Amino acid sequence: MVSAKLVHQIEDHWEAITARFLRRLRQQHGLAHISRMPESEITDSCRKLLRNLGHWLVSSSEEEIATFYQKVGHDRYVQAMPLSESIRAVQLLKEAALGYIRDEAFVQTSVDLYAEEELELQLGRFFDLLTFHLARGYERACGMTHEEG
Repeated sequence: MVSAKLVHQIEDHWEAITARFLRRLRQQHGLAHISRMPESEITDSCRKLLRNLGHWLVSSSEEEIATFYQKVGHDRYVQAMPLSESIRAVQLLKEAALGYIRDEAFVQTSVDLYAEEELELQLGRFFDLLTFHLARGYERACGMTHEEG
């Protein structure tokens, strides 16, 4: 079971995590398309994901994640953003969220440490699934795959 306390910490501090993400994004080379996106659009995407993280981790089904993030992948294709940049942005956001928890979570006991490790595992699974469906939506938009379902 994912620690509700840590998930709420991410949801409540989404702005600090987004700021961390934006710093990492600016330090990356080779992300020309994302660098040209309005910061408000990037911030809004981060807010939508991070403020609803508990829902994504606990309540959502793979089908819901697939539907939402395949649409995001489609939108990134329409925006002419390279798939590699979209995937790298997801990786950087995951790193920013995990880094925030590692730096800011107050680990006092072995139970706290276990909760942090469990959150890291669940975030990894969620972001992997998100990345897969984002790529699938992108591929479908550009006609690389005709598979349905």
